[in-house]
Amino acid sequence: MANETLKRIMRLSAQGLCCSQIMVTMALDANEDENPQLVDAVRGLCRGLGRGYACGVLLGAVCVLSMMDPHLAESELIPHLVEWFEATYTDRYGGVTCPAIIGDDPMNKCERCPRIMAETYEKCQALLEEHGIRI
Repeated sequence: MANETLKRIMRLSAQGLCCSQIMVTMALDANEDENPQLVDAVRGLCRGLGRGYACGVLLGAVCVLSMMDPHLAESELIPHLVEWFEATYTDRYGGVTCPAIIGDDPMNKCERCPRIMAETYEKCQALLEEHGIRI
């Protein structure tokens, strides 16, 4: 995992962005684009829709894939991402919801979530690159 990706995640987090916003912001930045309304909109996906449902990182990553190529994302990329995410983090943490990932230790949010963001962003990059799309 690239150290630069983790550093970028930490900087964005320090600016008050949540996990889904960070995923989208990194993709926008990589494409030298800005879309503050989109970044504001995806805030609603953070912390599992604010209720601990599916991890906000996964939800933000789905938005990233859809931003890059909506039709390819829907038909191919999102199913691959979700399968990878579920296999990776269910094995590691027992599930893909915020409560499963964070558990009873609030420090897990500081330790686990940035790493999950970096790994998932890199997975998005790899999936897109397989189809000649770069972020």
